[in-house]
Amino acid sequence: MRTRSSIILAIAALLVGLIIGGWSVAIHDKRSTERALISVVVSEASMTVAVLNRLRAGNTTNAVECLELTLDGDLLDLGALLDPRELQRAPMNIVALQMVRDYRARFPHKFGSPEVEKAAEKAMRFTVGNQ
Repeated sequence: MRTRSSIILAIAALLVGLIIGGWSVAIHDKRSTERALISVVVSEASMTVAVLNRLRAGNTTNAVECLELTLDGDLLDLGALLDPRELQRAPMNIVALQMVRDYRARFPHKFGSPEVEKAAEKAMRFTVGNQ
C-alpha cells in the first residue's frame, strides 16, 4: 500500500512539475517573441519616416537608396531563414519574392557585401519558376 501511494505521489508531482514548467516556458517565449516583434516594427517605422522625410524634401535619390538598403537587409534575413517547406505553406511568400526578383531584374543593384549577395541569390531561388 505504501509503495502504491508513493508511486501516485511521484506521478502527481511529475505532472505538476510538467504543467508549471510548460507554463513558464510559454510565458517566457511569448515575451521574447513580443520583444523581437516590437524591435522589428520600430525599426521599420523609423526607416519609413526616414524615407518619407527624404521624399517630402524632394530627395528621391536618397529615398531610393534607403529603400534599396532595406531590401538588401530583407534579402539577407530571408536568405538566412528561408526554408522551402515554409514557402509551400504560404504561397503568397513566393509571389512576394517573385515581385522582388522582377524588381531587381528591372533595376539591378550592387549589394554591399558578398554575404548579402549570397543570401539574396538564395532567397530569389525560391520564386515562381525557380523552385
